[in-house]
Amino acid sequence: MPIAGAIAVIIVGAILAFALDERSIAGFDLRIVGIILMLGGAAALVLPLLMRSGSRWSGSTVRSRQDVIDDGPPPADPPAPQSRVK
Repeated sequence: MPIAGAIAVIIVGAILAFALDERSIAGFDLRIVGIILMLGGAAALVLPLLMRSGSRWSGSTVRSRQDVIDDGPPPADPPAPQSRVK
């Protein structure tokens, strides 16, 4: 979830938790729903940071590069440079 989406969820949760006068609709307590939305938005902001920084604490990684092997004939040797002596 992008940062803007997480912030939007936190804002909607805050509106449901603190700004509305009617606290329950059809059996749902809007204050609890708002708090759950705020916690979910906060988790959406923090979890990517924790996942990204976790790679710094892990052990070292060894990477190797393997060149592509061509099954064709080997390339011809370039001609030897000729010296120009007069």
